[in-house]
Amino acid sequence: MYVSIFGLVLFHFVFFRKFYFQNPYVYATSEPLDTAFPSSHVLGKALRRAQLVEDDCYYPRYRSLPFLSAWYLPHCLQAYIGTFLPINGAWILYNLTMLLHFLFASIGAFMLFQHFAPAVRFFGAITFAHMGYAIKQNSSIIYTLAWVPWVFYGADIHSPLITGASLGMMTLAGYWPVALYLWPLSGCYWVTRL
Repeated sequence: MYVSIFGLVLFHFVFFRKFYFQNPYVYATSEPLDTAFPSSHVLGKALRRAQLVEDDCYYPRYRSLPFLSAWYLPHCLQAYIGTFLPINGAWILYNLTMLLHFLFASIGAFMLFQHFAPAVRFFGAITFAHMGYAIKQNSSIIYTLAWVPWVFYGADIHSPLITGASLGMMTLAGYWPVALYLWPLSGCYWVTRL
C-alpha cells in the first residue's frame, strides 16, 4: 500500500511538474488571477482582522455565494496564511492548496477501489482524481471534486463519520452543482453496499 501511495505522490509531482519545478505562476491566467485569488485575499484579510468578510467591489454578498468557499476550512486557512506572505507567495500558496486537493482525491479513490487488484486501484486513483472535468482552475470545483471519492469510500465501508464529513466539506467547498447531487447519490450507494 505504501508503495502505491508513493506512486500517487510521484504521479502528482509529474502531472503538475510545471508548477512544482518550472514556473509556479503557470496558472496565473483568467478567472483565478482576476477574481478568485483576489477574493480569497479579501477573505484572508477579513479573517486576520477577525471580522466578517465584506467585498464592496466585486462580490457584495460574499458570505452567501457558495462558489467563493468562504466557509471551507482549508480555503480559509490558506487565505489567512496568505495575508502574512508577499502577494507572490500568497498566490503560490493558493495554487498549492488547489493542487494538493488532487493528491487528496487520488488517495481517496485509491481507498475506494480497495476491492480491486493493486494495478487497477492505482489506475483508478489517478484517473478518478485527474479526470478532465476535475482539471480546472476554479478552486471551488477542485475542492468539491476532491471529496467525491471520500464520500463513496465512506458509503462503501458504511462509515457515517467519513461520509458525513465528506458531504459536509464538499458542500462547504461550494460547487453545489455537484455537491447537492452527491447527497442522495451517496445514500443510494450506501444502500446498495449492504
